[in-house]
Order: sequence, then structure tokens, then C-alpha cells
Amino acid sequence: MKNLILRIMKYGMRFLYFFIKLFTPVQDKVVFLSRQSDKPSENFRMLAQEFSEYAPHMTSEFYCKLGLKNSMGLGDIAMMLRQMKALAGARVCITESYCVPVSILRHKPNLRIIQIWHSMVAVKQFGWQTLDMPEGSSSAVAEIMQMHAGYDHVIVGSEYMRPFFAEAMRTPIEKILPLGMPIADRILSRRNQDHKDLLADFEETYPRAAGKKRVVYLPTMRRGEAVNCAELVERFPYEEFALVIKLHPLDRDTEIFNTHVIIDTAFSTEQMITLADAVISDYSGAAAEAALLDKPVYFFTPDIVRYAKRCGLNVDPLSVFPHISFALAEDLIDAIRENRATAEDIALVRESLCGGCDGHSTEKIVELAMQ
Repeated sequence: MKNLILRIMKYGMRFLYFFIKLFTPVQDKVVFLSRQSDKPSENFRMLAQEFSEYAPHMTSEFYCKLGLKNSMGLGDIAMMLRQMKALAGARVCITESYCVPVSILRHKPNLRIIQIWHSMVAVKQFGWQTLDMPEGSSSAVAEIMQMHAGYDHVIVGSEYMRPFFAEAMRTPIEKILPLGMPIADRILSRRNQDHKDLLADFEETYPRAAGKKRVVYLPTMRRGEAVNCAELVERFPYEEFALVIKLHPLDRDTEIFNTHVIIDTAFSTEQMITLADAVISDYSGAAAEAALLDKPVYFFTPDIVRYAKRCGLNVDPLSVFPHISFALAEDLIDAIRENRATAEDIALVRESLCGGCDGHSTEKIVELAMQ
């Protein structure tokens, strides 16, 4: 029944869109569409600013609404109708998520659609790679809704990432371009800035971290499961280091009761990476941000077998970054104590995950859109 309803919705939208296109003239505008949040992301804002400078005749419009899978309330329907009208009258569309109107509708031939995704890396699998997996989509629904169809270009962080995104979005690899992300431009521009004020704010907020080296742990979310970090929290040498854990904003399952740990909610992920003396990742894109800032990166993967079965992995850290990846907390702690992450290790992470980020990604994307 659900699949039948989806088919009816798809063809109903196509029918309506046919008339919307007839009565909507094309204008010099770029539309930004997202289901990642209710507000334009920083990537969107940076691109809009670059459009205003590179092509002043182009106007920017944003259509953003946080949408969960299987969500279809009146607000979602109203937003899709607004997106349809915007697409009918635009020259360029930039999206950072799967967007229903982008993929299922037949657009005017002069509309250029660029997918920048919401992460420059895909350590874990997604999209067409995870059909019918516990954290993936239904294969029947993906086919009906033509998941990730219709992109002229997909922007990724590195050459190494191209085949993974091509498979995940079922898009020809020649359309996958390693131009990097706008947010990486800003990260790189601030790499050599003085952060004394930020450090002072941090130590004022967390006095027990004062004078200690800061190790920042940024685990990705396990849908419906807690992060497997009990052993790390129990064994960590708090007399030498301050352990700061930033859980995923949507993580509702992980509970940590150790009073020595700092569970941070006061600072952004980027701020914490900036202050870190070492960064621990698992399967998240935080490793790329850390590498951009030349931070020592370590991968902690105690649940890698289970996680790979639930989500799938494009990048197995134990294989790709064996010198700095650990399944056991004790081995990870020893590596951090010994500063085992070398410049070569950091360079390998950077080249693998974000080698296309050279500080000029924003202008390259806009130039591509205006070709």
C-alpha cells in the first residue's frame, strides 16, 4: 500500500509540475534546497555570497526544511510545492541532501543541478550502497522515488572519494568532481590564527581541563544504539589528558556517567577540533576537518564488525590507516601517549578524505555552476 501511495504521489507531482513549468518563466537565480536543517547551512551561505560576487545578476533563494525519513506532514508538502515552483524558474539548483522534487521530476533543459552533499567524505556507506540494511532505505522505495537521480555534478572532498559517491548515488563517476567543500575554505583560512581567547573560554567553562592536553573524541551516531566507549572512558589517563567527548546532536542513546569526562555541548565541533591536541574519530567526517587543521588523528573502532553489518563502510580505518587505527582502547591510549600519529599519517588522512580542498572550493563550485 505504501509503495502504491508513493507512485501516485510521484506521478501526481509530475502532472502538477508540467503546468508549473508552463507558467513559470526562468529567471537568473540559484535555488538552494535542503532537508538537513530548517536554516541555510554554512556551505549554502558561502556559495550564495560567492554567487553575489561572481555573478551579481544572479539572485539566491533558500528552501530548507529538516525532514526525517518517511516524514510527510503538511509542512513537508508545502515546502515541496515551493521547491517545485523554485526549480521551474531557476537556472541553477544546489542541494546538499536527497531532495524529492530534484530527483523525481522532469526539469527544464537549462536547469543545472549540483549536489554538494552535507559531508565532503563518505567513510560509512549511504544511499544505494545501503539498500535494505538496518540503517538504509528500502530498495522498493529507492526505485520508486528515483533516489539521487538527476544530478549534473556531485561535489566530493577527494579523488579517493569519487567511486564511493558514484556508487552511493548511482551516478556516473565522470559527474563526481573532487572540488572540496566551501566550509573547508573557511577552515583552511583560519588554520594559522591565534586561538588564545577560545582556549581561555574553554578552560573557564571546564576548569579541570586547564593545563592538560586535550583529546577530543567525535563519535558518529549509531541509530538506536549507544556509542561503544565504556572501555575508553574507564581506562583513559585523566591525570595526563582532558578527554572531551562531543556526541552527535541526534544521539539519544549514549549515556556517560564518569565525572572525569567532559561531555561538551558549549562549543562547536570545529572549535573543539581547533583546540584539540589529538582527535579521535571512528566513521565520521570529523577526521577530515582535523586533518585540514593538521591535527593528529586516531580512529577508534571497537564495534567495526557490527557497524559494517548495519551501515557498511567505504573506508575501513584499520586497513586504510592501520598505523593510527585501533579496536582496543588500551592500544589507542598508548598511541596517544606516544604521539604516534606522524606528519605522514596526517597527510594520508588529508589526501584520502579531503585532498581536493585547497582553499578555493567555493569559487570552483560557482564557476562550475555558471558554465
